[in-house]
Amino acid sequence: MGAKFAGIVGSVVVAACGSLAVGQSLVAARAANTVNGQGGTDLIVIDPATGSWDFYMRVAHSTADNRQLYHLTGLPDCKLGASLYRDNGSANTTAQYMLIDPGASASTVFNYGAPLATSYIEGIEYSPRHGNLLVSFGALGNFGTNRLAVVNAADGTVISTTSALSGITDMDYIVSTATEDLFIDFNAGTASARIKKLTNPLPATAFTSFASPPLLNSYWDAARHPATNEIVFADTNGTRLVRLVGNAYVNGATLSDGAQVRGLAWANLPPRTVMPAYAGACPGGNATITAHAVGTGPFTYKWRKNGQDINPASNSSALKPTLELPGVSDATLGDYDCVIINACGTHITDAVPFILCVADLNCDGSVDDLDFQLFTEQYNILDCADPGMPAGCLADLNGDGLVEDLDFQLFVPAYDRLLCGE
Repeated sequence: MGAKFAGIVGSVVVAACGSLAVGQSLVAARAANTVNGQGGTDLIVIDPATGSWDFYMRVAHSTADNRQLYHLTGLPDCKLGASLYRDNGSANTTAQYMLIDPGASASTVFNYGAPLATSYIEGIEYSPRHGNLLVSFGALGNFGTNRLAVVNAADGTVISTTSALSGITDMDYIVSTATEDLFIDFNAGTASARIKKLTNPLPATAFTSFASPPLLNSYWDAARHPATNEIVFADTNGTRLVRLVGNAYVNGATLSDGAQVRGLAWANLPPRTVMPAYAGACPGGNATITAHAVGTGPFTYKWRKNGQDINPASNSSALKPTLELPGVSDATLGDYDCVIINACGTHITDAVPFILCVADLNCDGSVDDLDFQLFTEQYNILDCADPGMPAGCLADLNGDGLVEDLDFQLFVPAYDRLLCGE
């Protein structure tokens, strides 16, 4: 009986991206998922060193024709681009491009321009040397992609395309830097995969074999870090990360909690958080509220109470991830939020209401049977100044010097989790 309440509150996650981060985050689209029957895809931020990940945002989209968000790429303006995969047998369904703006918590779906609109789409990557997207596509119905298009990252319109490239089986995934573009040529029929380099810009495309490492096990998207140039793949049906080092694959971490990912990209991400429902502490106790940021650091923090900045001269933690609230009282009550800033923009967290947990009589951070026992032991004390009360009248909740029915009326709803619930 009783309930634990949060003296330290906050949730999830700054996902440290390990040695590969270099100022960017490894973001991924989880395998197809729905919430309450609604279509959409969760984007997560992954620590490639450990495989741990944290929820970043949910992107809503139609799931008609088996639409799923695949083939993710980072864009230079702190946005993301993606293709909405559609069932290859859905000949009457137009292929679609999604522009995701995490800073505005928004996404926009565009129909690809011709000839991509009626094609099978697979790889998508922002190419710095083209200043737009490279998209691999092919004839609808055969799951093979052997053509490339330069596509406007703002709206999915097609700028130029190649004809079918001979000697290419399936241009699965593209990775790019300012000086070169690579793609994975995967031939399931012969169980071979080769890394190939585009040697001429589009549309007069030529390519050369770059590496022929061992075949990956049911791999999905790939991402190439713009600073380190290391290529990371989602392998083993999207549950494990591997790196291409030289001409060999190096096994990486398995994703935590059984996660599977499809799209994978390095990107600069605006800050986002998931804040707790409330914060609380017993009168006179100490509390903290933690705003863990998800996105690309470094971050700066500025705490506010009821929409007004907290003066760091009076509370030195006002500019830190964790706000410290010592000796709480009625004056502590209010709504707290945090303004979090990084290179991509500003995020204001949800407001967290702070309450006094009056039913935590022994101030141990929980409302439980010990508090109920203390209350019943002190019930009907008629004079809290009685020297026979060395522990003081903890049950005198209204501070009138008595422990009586008025205190009982205050204690019961707090004990029943209405004020100090989990």
